[in-house]
Amino acid sequence: MSSSLCDACGLPPKPNQRLLNCTRCNSVKYHNSICQRKHYPQHKKICRQKAAEREKKRAAVTAAEAAEAEPLVECQSLTGKGRSLVAASALSVGCRPLAGIKKDINNKRETREDGLCAPIVPPTLIESMRTTRCTYCFQLIDRTNSSPTNVLHVHCSMECRNLDRFWKKEQIASMKLISSRKISSMPSPTVLMCCRILAASLTNPAVMAKYNELCHNEVDDNYANTEQGRVHLNIITQCHHLFLAMGDISAAKLALDLIEPNPILAFQFISRLSMNGFSICNAEQKALGVGVYPTASMINHSCRPNAVQTFWLSGSSDHHYPPMLQITMCRDAKEGEEVTISYCDVSAPRHNRRKGLKTNYNFLCDCALCQDTERDDALIGLKCAGSCNGRVRSSSSGLLSIEHTWDENEQYHCEACGYSNFEDSLKAITKLMTRIETIEAKLKDDSVHDSIKYSKSMGQDLKQLFDLMSKSYCHPQTSWYVACSSDVFVHWCANALNHISDEDEQLNICHQALSVLEKSRNATKCCYDYEGDLTWLIKRGMEAKLRLFVNPVDFDAIRLVQGVRRDLMHYYPSTDEIISSLDETIRAYSYS
Repeated sequence: MSSSLCDACGLPPKPNQRLLNCTRCNSVKYHNSICQRKHYPQHKKICRQKAAEREKKRAAVTAAEAAEAEPLVECQSLTGKGRSLVAASALSVGCRPLAGIKKDINNKRETREDGLCAPIVPPTLIESMRTTRCTYCFQLIDRTNSSPTNVLHVHCSMECRNLDRFWKKEQIASMKLISSRKISSMPSPTVLMCCRILAASLTNPAVMAKYNELCHNEVDDNYANTEQGRVHLNIITQCHHLFLAMGDISAAKLALDLIEPNPILAFQFISRLSMNGFSICNAEQKALGVGVYPTASMINHSCRPNAVQTFWLSGSSDHHYPPMLQITMCRDAKEGEEVTISYCDVSAPRHNRRKGLKTNYNFLCDCALCQDTERDDALIGLKCAGSCNGRVRSSSSGLLSIEHTWDENEQYHCEACGYSNFEDSLKAITKLMTRIETIEAKLKDDSVHDSIKYSKSMGQDLKQLFDLMSKSYCHPQTSWYVACSSDVFVHWCANALNHISDEDEQLNICHQALSVLEKSRNATKCCYDYEGDLTWLIKRGMEAKLRLFVNPVDFDAIRLVQGVRRDLMHYYPSTDEIISSLDETIRAYSYS
């Protein structure tokens, strides 16, 4: 039919009217939606065919453009570091350096045009998140309907359940093994990750080839007799039993081949996961799960990195997908400069950082920040027990021990009065931090009931721990321990507001939190305020929310929330939980 006539009624357009194209196939024209509905039954089949052809051509063009894109980073072997990612050209703040990676797995790009890096297999949730988050996309699940306690996988939608090809076999096999008493509880995230990598490699050998490229620790023949070696052997043995319970004989044999005749292969397999796996966290650095992202695994650590890793969840989008990893530059990098991220909490004192790096990644950082003993003394921030308020310094300039929280041989002295007996203070700080970390773990565990988390006694304990840390043992102006104890208490206050109905009690909690924030402000700024530390932004946003709860017309607080949202948008999508929370705050107080 002529392109100047309606394909439904065969009539030309009315004066000053333009015929409308079918938006799906763009091959037919109509006067209006009435003509379109009338013609659709006979047009439906060809419409779908032509739409598929259009999409295929569009995808081919997109792939061709992506293949021609120049990579922003390139892989190089650096002395003492192995494979590393180096800037192929100058990178500016806000740039996403993985957007140009062209390597692929299974004929698919590892990173999308927006720089999002896909996992090698779908990540797994940690145990405490299994009843509150979707096992596929990691989105929060409505808790009004309680989930069974002995559950391995819960999904937020039928779409996620259909996309998740692992959950059903894992769930059924785990229940079989528990019933037969071969295992006492649901498999750990590490066991599930190992199973998924092994299972995926059977249908797609490129998965195992890519996984084997990742670095690992070398172990000797006696490693199997160590406690850690026995743990690793048990993980692969559980994988073997799971595959047998699934009826997957090929995968079971693959797991068994890692153990017999030489278990070194099993140790290397687990080592690749522990050294290259990413702890998937939300914006508030709450651990959600574990995933392996091969391209991002080439990025090395620095205590002052020039890039930040964040995780993008599918949010409220129509299409759900597993957590994606985004790398964003937080400082400019010159051509040839290495791109680095942080593997640990780099706001912490040196001995904390080095202990974590040695335990989890088997290396010690020797960057300029790790050699800055003066800054490290300030972060520890010991108060002089002689009550002279002088500055306490380490007596040696050597690196601290990694085997202990404090070096048993490390000596401190006050520069003002010469006092040097800080043994009791160090032990007291260690005990206080152990109590704080225990409470913090309970607050982050979604399996713990809210009535326990946000009880009045919990808040009182945290407030008492902060007072002891800041008044008795550490300097409130610079100490990381003061900032850390303040952070846990303020987080408790902010979340407790949602579980307390009495308005006077709510206001009392807000005032306490704001008071603690004010007392620890300098210490918090000293520890966290540097390029790329998103914790500082989160803390500022939380303070602004507390101020608005007390005074809804605090214009500075409203502007602070808007500024925090603007800065976080460099690292997170608009659908992220933290951005949505800030948007709600802005809308709630917009009348001001």
